[in-house]
Amino acid sequence: MSSLARLRTRTGCLQCRRRRKKCDEARPRCTACNRNALDCEWPSGDNQLPHGRSQRRTGTQATTRTGAPLGLSLIQLASPIIMPAPFQSPEYAYLYQYFASTILPRLVRQSLLDQTHMLRLGPKFSPLFGAMVSVAGMQLPSTERWSTYFTLQGYLHAIQALQTSLTDITKAGCDDRILATVVLLSVFESCRSDAAPTVAPHVTAAGLLLTQRRPCQFRTKAAATFDRICVESFLYHASLMMIFDPSLDALTENRNELGLPLYFDQLTNPTASQGETVLQASYKFFLLIADVTKLARLSRPLDSTEIMKWRSLDCEVSRWTHLTRSADISLLLYYLAIQILLQKMNPNITSTERLQRALSCLEEGLQRVPLLKIDSYPPGYLLWPIAILGAIAVSLKARRIVRDSITSVSARKLDGQGAWVQKRLERIWRTASSESGFLDPNLVGLQLLLDHGGF
Repeated sequence: MSSLARLRTRTGCLQCRRRRKKCDEARPRCTACNRNALDCEWPSGDNQLPHGRSQRRTGTQATTRTGAPLGLSLIQLASPIIMPAPFQSPEYAYLYQYFASTILPRLVRQSLLDQTHMLRLGPKFSPLFGAMVSVAGMQLPSTERWSTYFTLQGYLHAIQALQTSLTDITKAGCDDRILATVVLLSVFESCRSDAAPTVAPHVTAAGLLLTQRRPCQFRTKAAATFDRICVESFLYHASLMMIFDPSLDALTENRNELGLPLYFDQLTNPTASQGETVLQASYKFFLLIADVTKLARLSRPLDSTEIMKWRSLDCEVSRWTHLTRSADISLLLYYLAIQILLQKMNPNITSTERLQRALSCLEEGLQRVPLLKIDSYPPGYLLWPIAILGAIAVSLKARRIVRDSITSVSARKLDGQGAWVQKRLERIWRTASSESGFLDPNLVGLQLLLDHGGF
Protein backbone atom coordinates (compact mmCIF):
# COMPACT_ATOMS: atom_id res chain seq x y z
CA MET A 1 0.00 0.00 0.00
CA SER A 2 1.23 3.49 -0.77
CA SER A 3 2.72 5.53 2.07
CA LEU A 4 0.05 8.15 1.38
CA ALA A 5 -2.65 5.72 2.41
CA ARG A 6 -0.79 4.48 5.49
CA LEU A 7 -1.60 6.02 8.90
CA ARG A 8 0.81 5.83 11.80
CA THR A 9 -2.01 6.06 14.33
CA ARG A 10 -5.59 4.90 14.19
CA THR A 11 -6.76 6.62 17.38
CA GLY A 12 -4.90 9.94 17.25
CA CYS A 13 -6.17 13.36 16.19
CA LEU A 14 -7.10 14.02 12.57
CA GLN A 15 -4.14 16.35 11.95
CA CYS A 16 -1.59 13.70 12.98
CA ARG A 17 -3.43 11.08 10.94
CA ARG A 18 -3.50 13.29 7.83
CA ARG A 19 0.18 14.13 8.29
CA ARG A 20 1.00 10.46 9.03
CA LYS A 21 2.60 11.38 12.36
CA LYS A 22 2.44 9.53 15.65
CA CYS A 23 0.02 11.29 18.01
CA ASP A 24 0.44 11.30 21.81
CA GLU A 25 -3.37 11.75 22.05
CA ALA A 26 -3.14 14.50 24.66
CA ARG A 27 -6.47 16.36 24.80
CA PRO A 28 -7.81 18.84 23.98
CA ARG A 29 -4.62 19.59 21.92
CA CYS A 30 -1.99 16.97 21.29
CA THR A 31 1.69 17.90 21.60
CA ALA A 32 2.36 17.81 17.84
CA CYS A 33 -0.52 20.17 16.97
CA ASN A 34 0.42 22.50 19.80
CA ARG A 35 4.06 22.60 18.62
CA ASN A 36 3.10 23.23 14.98
CA ALA A 37 0.26 25.66 15.73
CA LEU A 38 -2.35 23.45 14.04
CA ASP A 39 -6.05 23.03 14.76
CA CYS A 40 -6.28 19.82 16.77
CA GLU A 41 -9.38 17.98 15.56
CA TRP A 42 -10.60 14.65 16.88
CA PRO A 43 -12.56 12.01 14.98
CA SER A 44 -16.34 12.09 15.13
CA GLY A 45 -19.07 10.40 13.18
CA ASP A 46 -18.95 12.88 10.30
CA ASN A 47 -15.25 13.60 10.03
CA GLN A 48 -13.71 10.18 10.58
CA LEU A 49 -10.85 9.49 8.17
CA PRO A 50 -11.28 6.23 6.28
CA HIS A 51 -9.20 3.28 7.45
CA GLY A 52 -6.28 2.51 5.17
CA ARG A 53 -7.73 -0.89 4.32
CA SER A 54 -10.90 0.73 2.99
CA GLN A 55 -8.79 2.30 0.28
CA ARG A 56 -7.86 -1.08 -1.20
CA ARG A 57 -9.35 -2.18 -4.43
CA THR A 58 -9.74 -5.61 -5.89
CA GLY A 59 -6.28 -6.88 -6.67
CA THR A 60 -3.57 -4.20 -6.61
CA GLN A 61 -4.38 -0.59 -5.76
CA ALA A 62 -5.13 1.56 -8.81
CA THR A 63 -2.82 4.46 -9.55
CA THR A 64 -2.86 7.50 -11.76
CA ARG A 65 -0.62 7.83 -14.80
CA THR A 66 1.96 9.64 -12.64
CA GLY A 67 2.10 6.91 -10.00
CA ALA A 68 0.17 8.73 -7.25
CA PRO A 69 -2.41 6.51 -5.53
CA LEU A 70 -6.05 7.14 -6.29
CA GLY A 71 -6.64 6.78 -2.55
CA LEU A 72 -5.69 10.45 -2.31
CA SER A 73 -9.22 11.35 -3.26
CA LEU A 74 -10.42 9.85 0.02
CA ILE A 75 -8.46 12.32 2.14
CA GLN A 76 -10.98 14.81 3.44
CA LEU A 77 -10.33 18.54 3.37
CA ALA A 78 -11.22 20.72 6.36
CA SER A 79 -14.14 22.05 4.31
CA PRO A 80 -15.38 21.24 0.80
CA ILE A 81 -13.85 23.42 -1.91
CA ILE A 82 -14.32 23.80 -5.63
CA MET A 83 -10.82 23.68 -7.07
CA PRO A 84 -10.08 25.90 -10.07
CA ALA A 85 -9.00 24.52 -13.43
CA PRO A 86 -6.59 22.93 -14.14
CA PHE A 87 -6.25 21.69 -10.53
CA GLN A 88 -9.19 19.32 -10.28
CA SER A 89 -7.46 16.00 -9.71
CA PRO A 90 -7.28 14.29 -6.29
CA GLU A 91 -3.51 14.83 -6.18
CA TYR A 92 -3.97 18.60 -6.20
CA ALA A 93 -6.65 18.26 -3.50
CA TYR A 94 -4.13 16.43 -1.34
CA LEU A 95 -1.43 19.08 -1.91
CA TYR A 96 -3.87 21.88 -1.08
CA GLN A 97 -4.85 20.14 2.15
CA TYR A 98 -1.18 19.60 3.00
CA PHE A 99 -0.51 23.29 2.42
CA ALA A 100 -3.45 24.26 4.64
CA SER A 101 -2.65 21.90 7.51
CA THR A 102 1.16 21.86 7.54
CA ILE A 103 2.76 24.66 5.50
CA LEU A 104 0.64 27.76 6.13
CA PRO A 105 0.55 27.49 9.96
CA ARG A 106 4.32 27.88 10.10
CA LEU A 107 4.87 30.11 7.08
CA VAL A 108 7.66 32.49 8.18
CA ARG A 109 6.93 31.81 11.85
CA GLN A 110 4.60 29.69 13.92
CA SER A 111 1.42 31.54 14.82
CA LEU A 112 -1.88 30.78 16.52
CA LEU A 113 -3.58 33.65 14.71
CA ASP A 114 -6.32 33.16 12.15
CA GLN A 115 -4.58 32.38 8.85
CA THR A 116 -7.64 31.39 6.83
CA HIS A 117 -7.79 34.51 4.63
CA MET A 118 -5.21 33.18 2.17
CA LEU A 119 -6.92 29.80 2.04
CA ARG A 120 -10.21 31.41 1.07
CA LEU A 121 -8.50 33.24 -1.79
CA GLY A 122 -6.80 30.21 -3.35
CA PRO A 123 -9.76 28.37 -4.90
CA LYS A 124 -10.96 31.66 -6.45
CA PHE A 125 -7.65 32.49 -8.20
CA SER A 126 -5.85 29.75 -10.12
CA PRO A 127 -2.34 31.34 -10.01
CA LEU A 128 -2.53 31.42 -6.20
CA PHE A 129 -3.83 27.87 -6.05
CA GLY A 130 -0.96 26.80 -8.31
CA ALA A 131 1.54 28.52 -6.01
CA MET A 132 0.00 26.80 -2.98
CA VAL A 133 0.25 23.30 -4.41
CA SER A 134 3.76 23.92 -5.74
CA VAL A 135 5.00 25.02 -2.29
CA ALA A 136 3.30 22.01 -0.71
CA GLY A 137 4.75 19.64 -3.27
CA MET A 138 8.25 21.02 -2.85
CA GLN A 139 8.06 20.54 0.93
CA LEU A 140 6.59 17.06 0.99
CA PRO A 141 8.93 14.46 2.50
CA SER A 142 11.48 13.31 -0.05
CA THR A 143 9.93 9.83 -0.11
CA GLU A 144 6.84 11.20 -1.87
CA ARG A 145 8.26 11.10 -5.41
CA TRP A 146 4.83 11.23 -7.05
CA SER A 147 4.46 14.96 -6.28
CA THR A 148 7.21 16.21 -8.63
CA TYR A 149 4.99 16.41 -11.71
CA PHE A 150 2.18 18.21 -9.89
CA THR A 151 4.60 20.57 -8.13
CA LEU A 152 6.14 21.80 -11.38
CA GLN A 153 2.78 22.04 -13.12
CA GLY A 154 1.45 24.22 -10.32
CA TYR A 155 4.51 26.45 -10.43
CA LEU A 156 4.44 26.89 -14.20
CA HIS A 157 0.72 27.69 -14.20
CA ALA A 158 1.19 30.27 -11.42
CA ILE A 159 3.97 32.02 -13.36
CA GLN A 160 2.15 32.06 -16.69
CA ALA A 161 -1.30 33.00 -15.38
CA LEU A 162 0.08 35.69 -13.09
CA GLN A 163 1.65 37.64 -15.96
CA THR A 164 -1.76 38.78 -17.22
CA SER A 165 -2.63 40.11 -13.75
CA LEU A 166 0.43 42.34 -13.37
CA THR A 167 -0.19 44.82 -16.18
CA ASP A 168 -1.09 47.60 -13.71
CA ILE A 169 1.14 47.48 -10.60
CA THR A 170 -1.02 50.07 -8.80
CA LYS A 171 -4.18 47.95 -9.04
CA ALA A 172 -2.28 44.71 -8.50
CA GLY A 173 -0.85 46.01 -5.23
CA CYS A 174 -4.34 46.21 -3.75
CA ASP A 175 -5.26 42.68 -4.83
CA ASP A 176 -4.66 40.20 -1.98
CA ARG A 177 -4.70 37.29 -4.41
CA ILE A 178 -1.80 38.63 -6.48
CA LEU A 179 0.28 39.55 -3.44
CA ALA A 180 -0.25 36.11 -1.91
CA THR A 181 0.77 34.43 -5.17
CA VAL A 182 4.01 36.40 -5.45
CA VAL A 183 4.86 35.77 -1.80
CA LEU A 184 4.37 32.02 -2.22
CA LEU A 185 6.48 32.00 -5.39
CA SER A 186 9.26 33.48 -3.25
CA VAL A 187 8.73 30.68 -0.73
CA PHE A 188 8.83 28.09 -3.51
CA GLU A 189 12.14 29.37 -4.87
CA SER A 190 13.74 29.59 -1.44
CA CYS A 191 12.87 26.01 -0.53
CA ARG A 192 13.39 24.19 -3.83
CA SER A 193 16.14 21.62 -3.99
CA ASP A 194 15.81 20.54 -7.63
CA ALA A 195 17.56 23.63 -9.05
CA ALA A 196 19.39 26.81 -8.08
CA PRO A 197 16.78 29.15 -6.55
CA THR A 198 16.01 32.40 -8.37
CA VAL A 199 14.21 34.20 -5.59
CA ALA A 200 15.17 37.80 -6.46
CA PRO A 201 12.47 38.50 -9.11
CA HIS A 202 9.66 37.28 -6.86
CA VAL A 203 10.92 39.06 -3.73
CA THR A 204 11.42 42.29 -5.68
CA ALA A 205 7.90 42.00 -7.10
CA ALA A 206 6.48 41.42 -3.61
CA GLY A 207 8.24 44.57 -2.40
CA LEU A 208 6.81 46.63 -5.27
CA LEU A 209 3.30 45.35 -4.54
CA LEU A 210 3.65 46.18 -0.85
CA THR A 211 4.62 49.78 -1.64
CA GLN A 212 1.10 50.18 -3.08
CA ARG A 213 -0.58 49.01 0.15
CA ARG A 214 -1.12 50.12 3.71
CA PRO A 215 -2.73 48.38 6.69
CA CYS A 216 -6.47 49.11 6.83
CA GLN A 217 -8.30 49.38 10.14
CA PHE A 218 -11.51 48.16 8.52
CA ARG A 219 -10.11 44.78 7.47
CA THR A 220 -11.06 41.65 9.39
CA LYS A 221 -8.59 40.11 11.81
CA ALA A 222 -7.94 37.29 9.34
CA ALA A 223 -7.19 39.83 6.59
CA ALA A 224 -4.93 41.83 8.93
CA THR A 225 -3.08 38.63 9.79
CA PHE A 226 -2.70 37.98 6.07
CA ASP A 227 -1.09 41.42 5.65
CA ARG A 228 1.41 40.65 8.39
CA ILE A 229 2.24 37.23 6.92
CA CYS A 230 3.00 38.84 3.55
CA VAL A 231 5.09 41.65 5.05
CA GLU A 232 7.03 39.27 7.29
CA SER A 233 7.65 36.85 4.45
CA PHE A 234 8.95 39.69 2.30
CA LEU A 235 11.32 40.90 5.03
CA TYR A 236 12.47 37.36 5.74
CA HIS A 237 13.35 36.61 2.11
CA ALA A 238 14.57 40.11 1.20
CA SER A 239 17.15 40.10 4.01
CA LEU A 240 18.21 36.48 4.57
CA MET A 241 18.30 35.36 0.93
CA MET A 242 20.81 38.09 0.03
CA ILE A 243 23.77 35.84 0.86
CA PHE A 244 22.38 33.12 -1.42
CA ASP A 245 21.33 35.35 -4.34
CA PRO A 246 23.80 38.20 -5.03
CA SER A 247 21.30 39.91 -7.37
CA LEU A 248 18.80 40.42 -4.55
CA ASP A 249 18.58 43.98 -3.20
CA ALA A 250 14.89 44.62 -2.57
CA LEU A 251 15.18 46.75 0.56
CA THR A 252 17.27 49.66 -0.71
CA GLU A 253 15.01 51.75 -2.93
CA ASN A 254 11.57 50.93 -1.52
CA ARG A 255 12.20 50.82 2.23
CA ASN A 256 10.55 54.15 3.06
CA GLU A 257 7.62 53.45 0.77
CA LEU A 258 6.83 50.11 2.40
CA GLY A 259 5.36 51.74 5.51
CA LEU A 260 6.81 49.03 7.76
CA PRO A 261 6.13 50.86 11.05
CA LEU A 262 2.43 50.83 10.16
CA TYR A 263 2.44 47.03 10.25
CA PHE A 264 4.49 46.63 13.42
CA ASP A 265 3.76 49.72 15.53
CA GLN A 266 1.20 48.84 18.20
CA LEU A 267 -0.21 52.38 18.24
CA THR A 268 -1.09 52.48 14.55
CA ASN A 269 -2.02 48.84 14.10
CA PRO A 270 -4.48 47.78 16.81
CA THR A 271 -4.94 44.32 15.22
CA ALA A 272 -1.34 43.33 16.03
CA SER A 273 -0.87 41.22 19.15
CA GLN A 274 1.36 42.45 21.93
CA GLY A 275 4.95 41.33 21.52
CA GLU A 276 4.62 40.10 17.92
CA THR A 277 7.88 40.12 16.01
CA VAL A 278 9.27 38.84 12.75
CA LEU A 279 10.49 35.43 13.79
CA GLN A 280 12.45 35.92 17.04
CA ALA A 281 13.48 39.57 16.58
CA SER A 282 12.21 43.02 15.61
CA TYR A 283 11.73 43.86 11.95
CA LYS A 284 14.49 46.46 12.37
CA PHE A 285 16.92 43.62 13.02
CA PHE A 286 16.21 42.18 9.57
CA LEU A 287 16.70 45.59 7.96
CA LEU A 288 20.10 45.69 9.67
CA ILE A 289 20.94 42.25 8.25
CA ALA A 290 20.18 43.51 4.74
CA ASP A 291 22.35 46.63 5.14
CA VAL A 292 25.31 44.74 6.58
CA THR A 293 25.08 42.05 3.89
CA LYS A 294 25.05 44.62 1.10
CA LEU A 295 28.19 46.33 2.40
CA ALA A 296 29.94 43.01 3.08
CA ARG A 297 29.54 42.02 -0.57
CA LEU A 298 32.32 44.46 -1.50
CA SER A 299 35.66 42.78 -2.14
CA ARG A 300 37.67 46.05 -2.36
CA PRO A 301 38.65 48.62 0.30
CA LEU A 302 35.83 50.95 1.32
CA ASP A 303 35.71 54.50 0.01
CA SER A 304 34.98 57.47 2.29
CA THR A 305 31.19 57.20 1.92
CA GLU A 306 31.27 53.48 2.58
CA ILE A 307 33.46 53.98 5.64
CA MET A 308 30.83 56.32 7.08
CA LYS A 309 28.20 53.69 6.32
CA TRP A 310 30.28 51.02 8.04
CA ARG A 311 30.62 53.14 11.17
CA SER A 312 26.89 53.76 11.23
CA LEU A 313 26.18 50.03 10.94
CA ASP A 314 28.78 49.20 13.60
CA CYS A 315 27.03 51.61 15.97
CA GLU A 316 23.66 50.06 15.13
CA VAL A 317 24.93 46.50 15.71
CA SER A 318 26.24 47.55 19.14
CA ARG A 319 22.63 48.25 20.15
CA TRP A 320 21.88 44.55 19.76
CA THR A 321 24.51 43.18 22.14
CA HIS A 322 21.70 42.07 24.47
CA LEU A 323 21.10 39.22 22.02
CA THR A 324 24.30 37.60 23.27
CA ARG A 325 22.58 37.11 26.65
CA SER A 326 19.34 35.77 25.21
CA ALA A 327 18.14 32.32 26.14
CA ASP A 328 17.35 31.88 22.44
CA ILE A 329 20.57 30.49 20.94
CA SER A 330 19.46 31.40 17.42
CA LEU A 331 19.62 35.12 18.26
CA LEU A 332 23.21 34.76 19.45
CA LEU A 333 24.09 32.96 16.20
CA TYR A 334 22.50 35.75 14.18
CA TYR A 335 24.45 38.35 16.13
CA LEU A 336 27.73 36.47 15.61
CA ALA A 337 27.04 36.07 11.87
CA ILE A 338 26.37 39.82 11.53
CA GLN A 339 29.63 40.54 13.35
CA ILE A 340 31.51 38.26 10.95
CA LEU A 341 30.12 40.16 7.96
CA LEU A 342 30.83 43.50 9.60
CA GLN A 343 34.39 42.70 10.68
CA LYS A 344 35.20 41.50 7.17
CA MET A 345 34.97 45.15 6.08
CA ASN A 346 36.32 46.83 9.23
CA PRO A 347 38.42 49.79 7.96
CA ASN A 348 40.02 50.42 11.36
CA ILE A 349 42.00 47.22 11.76
CA THR A 350 44.46 45.08 9.80
CA SER A 351 43.50 42.03 7.77
CA THR A 352 45.05 39.81 10.46
CA GLU A 353 42.85 41.41 13.11
CA ARG A 354 39.78 41.02 10.91
CA LEU A 355 40.49 37.32 10.61
CA GLN A 356 41.05 36.94 14.34
CA ARG A 357 37.72 38.57 15.14
CA ALA A 358 35.89 36.45 12.58
CA LEU A 359 37.45 33.26 13.96
CA SER A 360 36.51 34.29 17.50
CA CYS A 361 32.87 34.57 16.39
CA LEU A 362 33.16 31.23 14.59
CA GLU A 363 34.51 29.48 17.68
CA GLU A 364 31.72 30.83 19.89
CA GLY A 365 29.10 29.97 17.30
CA LEU A 366 30.30 26.38 16.85
CA GLN A 367 30.05 25.84 20.60
CA ARG A 368 26.36 26.82 20.54
CA VAL A 369 25.17 25.23 17.28
CA PRO A 370 24.93 21.67 18.72
CA LEU A 371 22.69 23.03 21.51
CA LEU A 372 20.01 24.29 19.12
CA LYS A 373 16.53 22.83 19.44
CA ILE A 374 15.81 22.55 15.74
CA ASP A 375 12.07 21.97 16.11
CA SER A 376 11.60 25.35 17.82
CA TYR A 377 12.24 27.34 14.63
CA PRO A 378 10.52 27.86 11.27
CA PRO A 379 11.92 26.11 8.17
CA GLY A 380 15.21 27.53 6.94
CA TYR A 381 15.51 30.16 9.68
CA LEU A 382 18.70 28.68 11.14
CA LEU A 383 20.43 28.24 7.78
CA TRP A 384 21.41 31.91 7.43
CA PRO A 385 23.82 32.08 10.40
CA ILE A 386 24.97 28.50 9.90
CA ALA A 387 25.88 29.24 6.27
CA ILE A 388 28.01 32.23 7.31
CA LEU A 389 29.75 30.23 10.02
CA GLY A 390 30.31 27.44 7.52
CA ALA A 391 31.78 29.78 4.90
CA ILE A 392 34.71 30.67 7.17
CA ALA A 393 35.14 27.18 8.63
CA VAL A 394 38.42 25.56 7.57
CA SER A 395 39.17 22.75 10.01
CA LEU A 396 37.56 19.35 9.53
CA LYS A 397 36.05 19.53 13.02
CA ALA A 398 34.40 22.90 12.33
CA ARG A 399 33.04 21.75 9.00
CA ARG A 400 31.68 18.56 10.54
CA ILE A 401 29.72 20.59 13.11
CA VAL A 402 28.29 22.78 10.36
CA ARG A 403 27.46 19.78 8.18
CA ASP A 404 25.75 17.95 11.05
CA SER A 405 23.65 20.98 11.95
CA ILE A 406 22.44 21.41 8.35
CA THR A 407 21.62 17.71 8.20
CA SER A 408 19.53 18.09 11.35
CA VAL A 409 17.64 21.04 9.84
CA SER A 410 17.04 19.16 6.60
CA ALA A 411 15.87 16.03 8.39
CA ARG A 412 13.36 17.77 10.64
CA LYS A 413 12.08 20.52 8.37
CA LEU A 414 10.14 19.86 5.20
CA ASP A 415 12.11 22.11 2.86
CA GLY A 416 14.95 21.68 0.39
CA GLN A 417 16.91 24.76 1.41
CA GLY A 418 19.24 22.76 3.62
CA ALA A 419 20.28 20.60 0.68
CA TRP A 420 21.40 23.47 -1.53
CA VAL A 421 23.03 25.35 1.37
CA GLN A 422 25.15 22.26 1.99
CA LYS A 423 26.01 22.02 -1.72
CA ARG A 424 27.11 25.67 -1.68
CA LEU A 425 29.34 25.15 1.34
CA GLU A 426 30.92 22.01 -0.09
CA ARG A 427 31.80 23.95 -3.25
CA ILE A 428 33.06 26.92 -1.23
CA TRP A 429 35.27 24.67 0.88
CA ARG A 430 36.83 23.11 -2.21
CA THR A 431 37.32 26.42 -4.03
CA ALA A 432 38.63 28.39 -1.03
CA SER A 433 41.32 25.80 -0.37
CA SER A 434 42.49 25.69 -3.99
CA GLU A 435 42.25 29.38 -4.95
CA SER A 436 43.17 31.22 -1.77
CA GLY A 437 46.84 31.65 -2.71
CA PHE A 438 48.35 34.09 -0.22
CA LEU A 439 44.94 35.02 1.19
CA ASP A 440 43.38 33.32 4.15
CA PRO A 441 40.88 30.65 3.04
CA ASN A 442 38.46 31.67 5.80
CA LEU A 443 37.69 35.09 4.36
CA VAL A 444 38.02 33.78 0.82
CA GLY A 445 35.19 31.37 1.56
CA LEU A 446 33.04 34.17 2.96
CA GLN A 447 33.62 36.28 -0.15
CA LEU A 448 32.68 33.34 -2.36
CA LEU A 449 29.40 32.99 -0.49
CA LEU A 450 28.65 36.70 -0.91
CA ASP A 451 29.74 36.84 -4.56
CA HIS A 452 28.04 33.78 -5.96
CA GLY A 453 25.92 32.26 -3.24
CA GLY A 454 28.29 29.32 -3.46
CA PHE A 455 27.67 28.62 -7.19
